Amino acid sequence: MAEISVGEKAPAFELPDQTGYPWNLSGQLELGPAMLIFYRGDWCPYCNGQLASIARGFEKFARRDAQVAAISVDPPEHNLQMVNKLLLPFPLLSDPKGELAKRYGLWNEREGVAVPAIVLIERTGEVAYVYAGKDFADRPTEEEVLATLRRLGKTRKHGMEGPEIRVNGAEARDSVRPDRSAMTLEQLIPYYQGVFFSSVALGGRFGGWGRSGRHASREVSNYRATTSRYADALRETQKLHES
Repeated sequence: MAEISVGEKAPAFELPDQTGYPWNLSGQLELGPAMLIFYRGDWCPYCNGQLASIARGFEKFARRDAQVAAISVDPPEHNLQMVNKLLLPFPLLSDPKGELAKRYGLWNEREGVAVPAIVLIERTGEVAYVYAGKDFADRPTEEEVLATLRRLGKTRKHGMEGPEIRVNGAEARDSVRPDRSAMTLEQLIPYYQGVFFSSVALGGRFGGWGRSGRHASREVSNYRATTSRYADALRETQKLHES
């Protein structure tokens, strides 16, 4: 299954959001470039952290007219709970059988969920950027995504054909979602505290390996920066709920 490439025409689709309302790629491109966030599900701590981080800094994406939507196999009722939990200002779309993720070449066959990825689509309908994670914790930096959005021109939208994939709200309830419990905010924050201290310990060990440990130490440092950003976003989300 080949991953979609930069410069290719993006497959058109229509999927239901958390309320069952259809989100149509062609219609969204009338307003600005599309930013599609493929994620594993509401049970994944890194997906929760990433979505919370984008939500808390959403004005940076909105200023670039990005039409943001996140996509998983989770059905609308799960997505509505996720939107309310993380206070998301963008929709979560249901791809219940993973058809869209497969069409974009972003499907993890072994786990039966999407590969964590971000795809940016110009108003012309062409793919401008693809980042597909090598593992469940591998996500692009928001700075990298924003830099690409800044480079996208104010091109007029070209016509797209009808959706290759169309799912309605009723169909979205029949999902291949793994039988795993969604993570709560109360679970997520201590999870990331543990991740932080583990990364500090590993970074210290790798730092003692001399030249051979420098690359590993840099990887751990980048990982710690990402997870710290996610933890900050989740704490901010919790404060918003309390207020």
